[in-house]
Amino acid sequence: MRESYQLLEPETFLDHSSNQPADVRARTSPIVWLNLVCLDAPIVAVTWQWLFAQSFHVSLANGTRVGLFLTAWLIYLADRLADTWKIQADQPLSQRQRFCQRHQIAFFVSIALLAVINLWVIFRMLDRATIEIGSFLGAASIIYLSINYWLGRIWRFIPAKEICIGSLFALGTAAALFTQLDFLAAFATTFFLFAALCSLNCIGIAIWERDLDRAQHKDSIATRLSHHLRSGYRSIAYALAVLTVGIAVWAKGPAQATVCIGMSAALLGMLDSLGERISRDERTALADLMLLTPLLFLLLRA
Repeated sequence: MRESYQLLEPETFLDHSSNQPADVRARTSPIVWLNLVCLDAPIVAVTWQWLFAQSFHVSLANGTRVGLFLTAWLIYLADRLADTWKIQADQPLSQRQRFCQRHQIAFFVSIALLAVINLWVIFRMLDRATIEIGSFLGAASIIYLSINYWLGRIWRFIPAKEICIGSLFALGTAAALFTQLDFLAAFATTFFLFAALCSLNCIGIAIWERDLDRAQHKDSIATRLSHHLRSGYRSIAYALAVLTVGIAVWAKGPAQATVCIGMSAALLGMLDSLGERISRDERTALADLMLLTPLLFLLLRA
């Protein structure tokens, strides 16, 4: 376990997505660390779950938050490890893939421990309705991971991988609320906007890592629709931001979540505008951090 959190020593590497020479030595940026150990997604999930619960006056037990955090962390660790196993020796690597490749044993042990702890939390701290919904989403996640690992070529014909990931993430984040909301329609608009934001996040990462995916013979929405996405991604992000602001102003009901969705969408658009001024790995890590806008409301409440 401890090995996963050691500071990386400077290492010689060639970033095949740029023209950097092979003798460039790079030290891991602090921005990238949460992404390396797959903690960024669980933190984002728990943060939005808290905001949804506050906005729609839903009381969630601590076990629900812990279960979501552990489940998200477990899924992302497993996906990262499986992704690393598929890479051939002569293919270029992202920083997170290189980190996982160097610490595969630590990843495997972490997955095993988290699975045991998560099962204990689920069956000791969650109610039956939440377990049932969580089981359905867990099965859906396993199906996605299996398709992505063994049948990854399907995304060449159905370029919807990033939308599937974003939708599953949104469903997992909001699952505990579904059992307690008396009127789901009141939450529907906010949920679909959040799912669109999560999908936008995944699409942005696919665009920025398009050349790496091609070098690793992977298919994504960006490798299939690269021209249209590269030219229109920023506009889509800003359009989602404007749409959410309009909904927050005119629609009845809580506006905090809608405002945060709009802020995150605008930040993703701004991140895309940075171009090559930051490294590919930093921009990928920042994409998830752009979804932490609910922390602003948490700080204001504090």
